[in-house]
Amino acid sequence: MSRILIHEPPECHDDCLTLLAGKGDEVIVCQDRESLVGALADRRPDILVYVIRDLTDDYGLLRDLRRVAPMLPIILLGGPNDLASRRNIQELKPTYYGVFPLEASELSDAVRGALHRGPSRA
Repeated sequence: MSRILIHEPPECHDDCLTLLAGKGDEVIVCQDRESLVGALADRRPDILVYVIRDLTDDYGLLRDLRRVAPMLPIILLGGPNDLASRRNIQELKPTYYGVFPLEASELSDAVRGALHRGPSRA
């Protein structure tokens, strides 16, 4: 059984993320940074699905997470779609980056693919 950690702020709720819970994996949902950092340390997830609320605020945290857990597969969702922002997101070396609206099958395929490939080669 895989352990999937989802960071999904309450204002960013998307129904396709809840579908991950029905796949037989352990799904841990965090709605704030403190619970996310605690879950990363205590639960040691196999993958992180992170919904970007505000790239300016989230970029520093994600950069720090990548530095602390360089091999953790990270799926980033949402965020701005301008070229400069996409470049910043690519610097974080996500396993997958998707924008909303997102098909449930697209997210499920990204998670399964990341879990199948194992830790990133960041």
